[in-house]
Amino acid sequence: MRRLYLAMLMIVGAGSLASGHMLFAVYPEVVVDGSRIDLFITYGHDAGGDVVPDLAVSRLIHPRGIDDLVLRDEGRGLGGTVEIGDPGCYILDLQMETTLFDQAWFGLGGGSSLLPKSGRGIIPVGAGGDCGFTSGDGLEIVPQVDMSGIKLGDRLRAQALWNGAEVGGDFTGAVLKAPGDLLTVKHAHEYEVEGAAYDGRIEFDLSKPGLWVVSFEATISESGTWTATTDDPNGRYRKGDRLDYDRIAPSAYLTFWVGR
Repeated sequence: MRRLYLAMLMIVGAGSLASGHMLFAVYPEVVVDGSRIDLFITYGHDAGGDVVPDLAVSRLIHPRGIDDLVLRDEGRGLGGTVEIGDPGCYILDLQMETTLFDQAWFGLGGGSSLLPKSGRGIIPVGAGGDCGFTSGDGLEIVPQVDMSGIKLGDRLRAQALWNGAEVGGDFTGAVLKAPGDLLTVKHAHEYEVEGAAYDGRIEFDLSKPGLWVVSFEATISESGTWTATTDDPNGRYRKGDRLDYDRIAPSAYLTFWVGR
């Protein structure tokens, strides 16, 4: 699966597809009930941000329901504030506008790929509650362990799902911030872990404390016709155009803090 992405990058260059970029959120390590926290959401390779993500969905799933996030452009990402109520698991649920990549644009074969990207941020409050939310839609990374108080040396277990069913793919894990550190400590090409998950089961020991982002990429052998929801920044297509694709190559990202 990662070979498909690397092939795209070799064709169009890192600037076009944002090599090593991830959709993730930065937020405090410790969150208590009855508080207010600031968020920074970006599509980048480190915690300083890089690209303001074009989000189709930005919402907070919390113990009392689901609320849309109110976000503002901060130049290299989107900022916002979240009110924390009762203890439980708070989940930032993010989806970027889907895009399409066609190798024929560069005079090559190989067909076209639909590229959905989604991200979730896990914010346990108090006992944490159940953080294994699944919408049954698109590509998801669903934690299968208690995310409250997760710490260095613990074992992360998660399941990748495509439209609610197990799906194989490739995963990586990177640490972007150290506990209590306001500075970026890692770049996405410096992975702490990477591997293949043929049945979508992601499992590894957490080797460092900090803000982790786990990425998962899959290739779905499904062709179809897609109606563009936004203009392509490079002018390849416009909103409303109907474009054929040969496969779906989704990416999903899971952000969470690991304590000492």
